[in-house]
Amino acid sequence: MFGAVGAALPRLLEVYRTGDGLSWDEFGDDAREGQSDVNRPWFEHRLAKALAGVKELHGLLARPGARVLDVGCGGGWSSIALGRAYPTAVVHGIDIDEPSVSMAVENARAAGVADRVRFSHGDAAELPAGRYDVAFAFECVHDMPRPVDVLTAVRKSLTPCAPLIVMDEAVADSFAPDGDEVERLMYGYSIFVCLPDGRSSSPSAATGTVMRPSRLREYAEAAGFGELEVLPIADFAFFRFYRLS
Repeated sequence: MFGAVGAALPRLLEVYRTGDGLSWDEFGDDAREGQSDVNRPWFEHRLAKALAGVKELHGLLARPGARVLDVGCGGGWSSIALGRAYPTAVVHGIDIDEPSVSMAVENARAAGVADRVRFSHGDAAELPAGRYDVAFAFECVHDMPRPVDVLTAVRKSLTPCAPLIVMDEAVADSFAPDGDEVERLMYGYSIFVCLPDGRSSSPSAATGTVMRPSRLREYAEAAGFGELEVLPIADFAFFRFYRLS
């Protein structure tokens, strides 16, 4: 990831001066693979246990034939982890970045779950209505240029009363000039990667990595969700889990 950002510094300076953005495509494969690999250990070793601790969610996922959507799946490790943890579920990962989808397909094949974990390249706005029993968005909502549009499409793709689980950075509830180490780290990621990526398509909400709970609630309400709650999942890297319904 450092290598990808270093090579992109001249372009980053340019887009901050002009107000443009810098997409994952411009950052290149080093950024894609870096992002995928940094979250992989948590998905592979901790995600199943974390979800099993939320009784109602675990019950949904364990239901035979459960249809699971993973929005912004990137390299696919979150989808693969869901498929391994819930072998009777069918998982569909979707991402707007085609090379990431190709990487996810290969990862699922190597992991031996390609028969029930599939991936597609496309815009979440094109999702079919009323298909999925539960949806996930792992560390991607803050990157979306138009998060309300995506969340609206995901809500419509869910069966009645089905939840969307959002995992995003566990930043503070409000800004403070003496933010903790997590806050400072996330602003660093935001300046160099997430904010320019979010601005690479127009119009853009330009959220950045530091998406506070109040901002996600704002997006969720605008997308038609009635409730937002923080799930009791602790000690999961720098992340917080939300349930939107």
